[in-house]
Amino acid sequence: MGTSTLSRFQRGALAQLVSEGHHTYQDMADALGVAKSTISYELDRVKPYDPELAQQDADHKRRACGRHSILTPSLTILITNHLRLTWSPEAIATAFNLSTASIYNWLKLGWLPFNLADLPNRNVRQRRANEHRGTFTSGTSIEQRPKSVNQRLAFGHWEVDTVLSSRGQSRACLVTFVERKTRLLWAIKAPNRTANTLNDTFGKLMGTSGSQVKSITVDHGKEFAD
Repeated sequence: MGTSTLSRFQRGALAQLVSEGHHTYQDMADALGVAKSTISYELDRVKPYDPELAQQDADHKRRACGRHSILTPSLTILITNHLRLTWSPEAIATAFNLSTASIYNWLKLGWLPFNLADLPNRNVRQRRANEHRGTFTSGTSIEQRPKSVNQRLAFGHWEVDTVLSSRGQSRACLVTFVERKTRLLWAIKAPNRTANTLNDTFGKLMGTSGSQVKSITVDHGKEFAD
């Protein structure tokens, strides 16, 4: 008889099965040694299925039994009001000392009363969500990032992303570098999001602040593949 919950490893395996696109719910349940209903419930956590977001959702619901989430009712109102004023998640995160990734995760999980498709850069985010990026062959998973980095105990750990305008057909973007401890933001305008261009912006960061760079965290956008 199958179990009712999945481990982090099983969620990763489920994501791989889903990406293959030809397995039934029963096939996936048999492969993971769980009930078919467990697969159905798990795939309903977040769509399209993302094992990391699903893990966050499971952790959030588990903590809700005895501990308060960082996403308080007042913070929910604050973020939602600014989203309705057409602020981007990146701008909100910078202004209120939050994590950009957390805001996007809360939107995807439905914890904020705001439609992800209504974001100013919704088309970019939607293309990213539907894009098959392939497998990265270098770097370290964020799951293995040291606790000292996650807790923002030391200066020099940076998170990098790209921000595009929702207006016009320009391929230009801002490459944002945010230092995790101080939330210091450094932005560089780039003509496009090709890997070569992104590498040039990283070179500018290293040329200016190389001695102050201990780690860099990026998402799996193709622009960061090199």
